[in-house]
Amino acid sequence: MLYKLQLMDTQSGVGCFAAMPGPNLSFSEMVAQLRATPLDDYLHEFALQALGKHRPRKVEKLIVECVRDNGQSDPVLTTLLFEACISHERLAKYLPMFNDIDPRKLVQHSPSIHIRSHLLEDQPLHRKWTSLFRNNIFHHQPLLSPQEAEIEPLDLPQPQQTESTTVETIRQRLADKLPPAKERKPLEETIAYALDALGKADAFLGPAMAHKAALSPVSRLRHWSFTTKTSNGRHNNTLQGMQTSYGRGLNEQQATASYSMEMAERFSSYANIGSRGILGCKNEYPLTHAAYEELDQPALDPASLGLEVPYQGQKLWWMPGTAPDQNGTPAPMLIPVQFAYLFCNCDEQSLFSALGSTGLASGNTLAEAKVSGLLEAVERDCAATTPFDPKRCFRIASDDPEISKLLGNYMLSGIHVWFMDMTPETGIPCYKAIVTGQRGDINTGTGADLSGKRALISAMTETPYPFPGPPSALAPADLPTRKLEDLPDHATGSADGDLMVLEHTLTANGYTPCYADLTRKDLDIPVVRALIPGLEIISDFDQFSRVSPRLYANYLSMVD
Repeated sequence: MLYKLQLMDTQSGVGCFAAMPGPNLSFSEMVAQLRATPLDDYLHEFALQALGKHRPRKVEKLIVECVRDNGQSDPVLTTLLFEACISHERLAKYLPMFNDIDPRKLVQHSPSIHIRSHLLEDQPLHRKWTSLFRNNIFHHQPLLSPQEAEIEPLDLPQPQQTESTTVETIRQRLADKLPPAKERKPLEETIAYALDALGKADAFLGPAMAHKAALSPVSRLRHWSFTTKTSNGRHNNTLQGMQTSYGRGLNEQQATASYSMEMAERFSSYANIGSRGILGCKNEYPLTHAAYEELDQPALDPASLGLEVPYQGQKLWWMPGTAPDQNGTPAPMLIPVQFAYLFCNCDEQSLFSALGSTGLASGNTLAEAKVSGLLEAVERDCAATTPFDPKRCFRIASDDPEISKLLGNYMLSGIHVWFMDMTPETGIPCYKAIVTGQRGDINTGTGADLSGKRALISAMTETPYPFPGPPSALAPADLPTRKLEDLPDHATGSADGDLMVLEHTLTANGYTPCYADLTRKDLDIPVVRALIPGLEIISDFDQFSRVSPRLYANYLSMVD
């Protein structure tokens, strides 16, 4: 089956994609194919959305036919219809027709988390809290206490009360063990190699183009395409798509290096899967099909990530990865393939509604890629666990002529950018840049780095507000001003040293990271997916979201 990846929506500057069948299938043809491949996530989701557009009476007729024998003769269609009734409000009135069917028996016939989420007794309560946090974090609405919000308190495990070991402490401990400072490869060399490799891989769909959709003084985008094939279990499909990579920077070289390395990262994050495992990688990756409890070697426990539904012992496809041992040496660790690659469609159930690109990163070296992946994972966790707090907000000033000029140009354009400190207990600098539009829309960018200066500049240039562009609303009055040069700096001067500091800091706080090396043989540009068990990996705050215990604890500490 041929599928094409299509852009369906854009939220906060991030594209939302769906895999659509290439052939023009009738609904009957979709269901017939799903009966043969019930865990085909692409086709299942497409058919589910198609049902939402059907005439309700037609859906009712299909339900009547399926429930005659409680779905036993056609469990796949019965499951799809039940999911449609819990997913589409206009079909919810037909849910009572399934009263004689135990939805737990339908779960095995669907790849999606819809029914598994529906069966969680406290999910309606989590949705109420998710709405409160979404309005606070995305729209800056004041937080209400549980009594004021009139929402039942959540019964969540309390985060450990042990004192955190900060990155500053770890940096001092490692002072005598760190490698000497080493400059990164010159940008022109990074650009030349990446563009040459991507060109030979026939990735480009056109030249780079300028755009002004962000606060970055120089912004570039470039379209590219990919084709991957998956032959796995009962699945045999091809995925094609056009994607756009964006580059931002303070100058042309930085923006070009940014988009070219992002393109290498994303081009490497779509898997070719065959009988020998993951194909086309620099390393060989045979796959293992087993439940976590059945594995006889170290593996990432799916339950250790912030899943939207509990892992229930499903058989998954696993690939070789690594995690640092107590000495910091990479040790083997199996990782679920669906945690590593984008739009993975193996013959298995999904553990997320949609897993994004958090932790995906490229670099000139594997250490550079790991550092970038870890920092992005930390950044996403901070975004998912830190309520909006006016007390943590500030303006920025700088003695750096380039940054000072940029801040001045924002002001001349009437654009007022301000910041919130999201640095977590570990002390790894993390900031959110904020621009409020004239209509009250909140535009934000986030960044994390061992260098506070780099973290803040990254957040600022990522903010999806056009520059030059229309004037924004004013920043809140009486915000304190911080000097850019006074922000914490724990960088070591080398990627290897930064990796040591990050891994030791995370591990000391109970967050041992692991990695899937996605480096392709044809590009030979290091790409990894960094995963940090214990940290939040998604921050969508949608109908499937589970409130993080750490977010809830941070909230309670603010409203008490």
